[in-house]
Amino acid sequence: MSRRPVIRKTNPATLEPLGEVECALPEEVPQMVEAARKAQAAWGEETPAKRSALLRKVQGILAERTDEFAQLVSRETGKPFMESLATDVMNALSVGDFAASRVEHVFRESKVDFGPLSSMMRYMGRSSHLIPRPLGVIGIIAPWNYPLAIPYSQVMMSLAAGNGVLLKPSSHTPLTAVRMAEMFKEAGLPDGLLQLVIGSGSKVGEALATSGVDRIIFTGHADVGRRIMSLASQKLVPITLELGGKDAMIVLKDADLRRAARAACWGAFVNSGQTCVAVKRIYIDEAVESKFTSHLLKEVSALKQGFDLDDPTISLGSMISENAVNDMEAQLARAVEQGAKVLAGGKRPLLKGSFFQPTVLRAEQHMDIVRKETFGPIVSLLSFRSEEEAISLANDSPFALNGSVWTSDIERGREIATKLRSGTITVNNVAYTYGLGATPWGGRGDSGFGRTHGDAGFEELIERQHVHLDRGKFPSEIWWPPYGKEGMEAMHDFTGLAFNGERDGLLQKLLKARRLMRR
Repeated sequence: MSRRPVIRKTNPATLEPLGEVECALPEEVPQMVEAARKAQAAWGEETPAKRSALLRKVQGILAERTDEFAQLVSRETGKPFMESLATDVMNALSVGDFAASRVEHVFRESKVDFGPLSSMMRYMGRSSHLIPRPLGVIGIIAPWNYPLAIPYSQVMMSLAAGNGVLLKPSSHTPLTAVRMAEMFKEAGLPDGLLQLVIGSGSKVGEALATSGVDRIIFTGHADVGRRIMSLASQKLVPITLELGGKDAMIVLKDADLRRAARAACWGAFVNSGQTCVAVKRIYIDEAVESKFTSHLLKEVSALKQGFDLDDPTISLGSMISENAVNDMEAQLARAVEQGAKVLAGGKRPLLKGSFFQPTVLRAEQHMDIVRKETFGPIVSLLSFRSEEEAISLANDSPFALNGSVWTSDIERGREIATKLRSGTITVNNVAYTYGLGATPWGGRGDSGFGRTHGDAGFEELIERQHVHLDRGKFPSEIWWPPYGKEGMEAMHDFTGLAFNGERDGLLQKLLKARRLMRR
């Protein structure tokens, strides 16, 4: 047996030790999957109402301990308490509430509408039904940037759908995952149904990807997503990928510029820009570029950076690690080398932990800082002359997760939104719809594929088994042997009747078909 490694976690904002957690071993993952399958067999047979009732108990525990979880998230990530409360705990509760309340609707059986063939199928005594069933065991590989909201929402959706879950949290945030799993156990979740696979992605993460679970949900960097998809394909395991973003914000000249600037400040720098839907590219109508920029820089200058759970005025926390800060310095240096102008920030502040100042650049479309993923507090400002140019620039990206349009004309904003290729476009708001559990979440291109949240998210966690019923009204079919001339004529008649609208000699054709089926 391999020696069990340990993750020692520190607060990236203060560098104080927080605790340690033992890791799983890669060779243990298959047994964990088997244990989850055994637990899921009984859980999947429970009624949706019973599953919902237990998940509501979990919701109740989390709702009673919001501050406790928010503080833990802040200590593990370095983000301000307000952000942990709003974007982790509240988002988790919102999606959890949707999962628990919607599952009975999702698990209703439905009857297939045969369309033009409906009358014929009724006469023949046949019907088709779709019966929702759990997939089995879901492997969730979660990120560190929202260590409660993302895994909790995906676990709640998976359990509501009757599945077992193996959750691999990020090595940066294992303590939140442990506390979350304890909460599910406290609520009475059956043993083995939710298990943590703690450890490095290159070891236990890859073991999970090749373990033969029934679906993998991965949230993280595009390159890692490609690796996970490649591993999962060895056993033809379907996968949901929620990857990076390079979200565009289009500010039209009739927008409320003060509100748009406040939104841009939050959307760009929430969680120190370490958000898949953080605003990274702001396209501003050149007629209001100067005014908007002035508003934005004023908002950014007012941000208080640091870490203190007792100081509610702190608006910007640390990054997750020194490597993350180093990456920001390298990307900024490259941007300046390519001609970008620094309008604000661009340095490490005089703080103890892994901090980087909120940075605003004036950039051009061809620059790396505009085209490549930037997982940190750097936002680029660009201008446009026409709506068509703004749409073209916003769509000129391999990423397509989220975006926004800002205008006082809501219908005009809606029209522009439909021309943008991202998975979600908001008009006059930004980056908050993850907390709307009823709405789908996901993107396309280098931002991944598949959906979490909403009914679309449930569809990735269940299979709808097709059951076709034939009352046996006829002893044979036209296309059953023995073959012959009369059967071939009947097939031609059937094709013309069913698909070409031919009605000549209808009664005779139907009688011939019935005679063949009664042979």
